[in-house]
Amino acid sequence: MVMFMTLDGQAQFPVYPPDPEADPEEDPMWRPRMKSIDAVILGRKAYQKWAEFWPTKQNDPSASPWSKDFSRFANSIQKIVFSKTLTTADWEPSRIVRDDPSAEIRRLKSEKGLDIAIGGGPRIAQAFLEADLVDEMLLNVFPSIVGRGKPLFPTADDPDLQEDRIPIGAAGRHDFRLKAALPQSDGSLFVHYERKVPK
Repeated sequence: MVMFMTLDGQAQFPVYPPDPEADPEEDPMWRPRMKSIDAVILGRKAYQKWAEFWPTKQNDPSASPWSKDFSRFANSIQKIVFSKTLTTADWEPSRIVRDDPSAEIRRLKSEKGLDIAIGGGPRIAQAFLEADLVDEMLLNVFPSIVGRGKPLFPTADDPDLQEDRIPIGAAGRHDFRLKAALPQSDGSLFVHYERKVPK
């Protein structure tokens, strides 16, 4: 799962004034993995935004080197769109899936190929987390509390919870192990977690 997140857990990309000290090519999330990913999973809205923006950037003389690289990457990989309402996906190679995520992931894992990334949005990420299908989380955490938006991780009150502790093995709990944490020049923090498998 490759996502952006604010400090208060919103799957948003805050807009900041230009920072002359920030490195526009800094990208610990996607750049190191472009050669190891051959499929990306997107929800309908994320796919439409990607398809509107990325296809032409590789040939845009005004685009940054990173944007050109990401455009080439996004154009070449398989885009798997989970949607019950989208009728066409014309950005090749793309295909629409309406089935249960578990069945599709089992089918993909049975095929020869590279890694599969969940690229957006929060609803599709939540569906895969709920189905226990997320092996790694790569998050860029922005130092902002926005107070509204789309939560990356949904929460629910538990009237049966007697203490402020949720034990290992509790329903809905997913444990991960930190692999890397890297502060960015724009103030955000890149964190890489892998699934912690109980012994």
